[in-house]
Amino acid sequence: MKNFKWKELIFTLILMMIVGLIIGYSLATTKSLDQSDYIEIHKFGAIGDGKTDDTLAFRKASKERGIISLESGKTYLISKTIFLDLSTIKGIQGNNAKILVRGDIPAFHLTGNKLEDGAEPPSNVGLEDEFSAVIEGLHVYSNNHQGTALVLDGSFGVNISNSHFYSLKKGIELINKNRNVIFTENQIWDMADYAIHYNNTNTHQSIITNNHISYAKIAILFENGDVHNTQLNSNDIEVGHSENDNTLNAVKVIASEVNSQFSQAQIVGNTIEDHFHAKEGLLNFYAETFDPSKIGTDDVPYIGMVELVGNEFSGSSKAVVLENSNDLIVNGNTFKIITEVFISIFTGGEGINITGNTFSGKINKDSGGRVLEVKGGKTGFNSSFRYFMFNNNSAYNLSENLINIKRKDGVKEEFNVSNLSMSNNIFNTTKATDYVIDINVPSLTNTIFSSNIITTGSNNALKITGENESSLVIRDNIVNGLE
Repeated sequence: MKNFKWKELIFTLILMMIVGLIIGYSLATTKSLDQSDYIEIHKFGAIGDGKTDDTLAFRKASKERGIISLESGKTYLISKTIFLDLSTIKGIQGNNAKILVRGDIPAFHLTGNKLEDGAEPPSNVGLEDEFSAVIEGLHVYSNNHQGTALVLDGSFGVNISNSHFYSLKKGIELINKNRNVIFTENQIWDMADYAIHYNNTNTHQSIITNNHISYAKIAILFENGDVHNTQLNSNDIEVGHSENDNTLNAVKVIASEVNSQFSQAQIVGNTIEDHFHAKEGLLNFYAETFDPSKIGTDDVPYIGMVELVGNEFSGSSKAVVLENSNDLIVNGNTFKIITEVFISIFTGGEGINITGNTFSGKINKDSGGRVLEVKGGKTGFNSSFRYFMFNNNSAYNLSENLINIKRKDGVKEEFNVSNLSMSNNIFNTTKATDYVIDINVPSLTNTIFSSNIITTGSNNALKITGENESSLVIRDNIVNGLE
């Protein structure tokens, strides 16, 4: 019995030694592989004193294979763009070192080989070596608001996180085709032009989350191209100052070219604020109108299938501006101290659902502009506004007449309004000089206005007029405060 226990102990010790050797070898091998993945920039002659031009060192390092690693506490001066081939360079480990850009150039141009449409596996055969490049802990700035921190070009799966881009012309620019990009926990601010610019790009599957983005001409610009499946969530987006005092928007979407599209986007849980500098609204969607006889239906610029949910909009003359937008949900947002118009809709649109939002001015100040203004129609084109819901909203402490739907002044072409529901809202205004709700369009059909509560200090609560009115239901509304 005693000999058996000794044999068991010896066997156990030998087994533990063998397992320990295997684990030790594995860890040593892994450590060696991890270390060999890093391209340490100082080994290529980079000085990092903020005065010596380190461009050549970065260009030499960019010819290697692995992750470029910067030295913490250093400032590297770059005077020419560093081109990074994503088939060999797997990312930049910034270690909170700084890149000082001299001249109006991109600091880093990340180039992949994403040439085909689609993100499904068959469209990405041969790109396996380019997946998931990581840019982390990188600081890029300039002394004169010139240059761009990063350009993404043909990338697949680039992840930019915990980085700091400031005092530049642009922060991040996307061009050509890109897929599966993630921007998270970055600080991008004080840009002469744009913090993030989707520049006529074909980019699908974008996640922009938990970033601080502020002080730019436009914080985030989607300009033409083909952009789908965008998640813009939980960011602090704040404008109100720009280098040239030319602030336009916090977020702008432009579809002004044939076949340009922005769709399948969720804009959720962001704080979107201004300091009364943005000239064109906090969020602005613009789709151009084209003669349908000259282009195919599938080629018409399209902005739609967008959800604006649970955001906070405040401190601006205009909050949301929509022109030719469709299939849009505006739900559960808080709008505060918007001095002119909370939501503006131009030309036309369909499938817009505005539900469960709060619109308010300052407490006991009766300040704040019009809640909804629709100016429909466009010279040279017939247009329509239909399948529209404005339900279960609360608007209070406001001073203007709250709802105004009409054909744009000077337009003679048709503007048809149909299939509207405006129900279960609370409207409060004490200083309106005109009708609280004024709908005056050439054609109005299939409309219901019911179960609303209107508190007003004016003589008039509701006015609905049109040259062609049919199938209208007005019932069960409560109106008080009429003089």
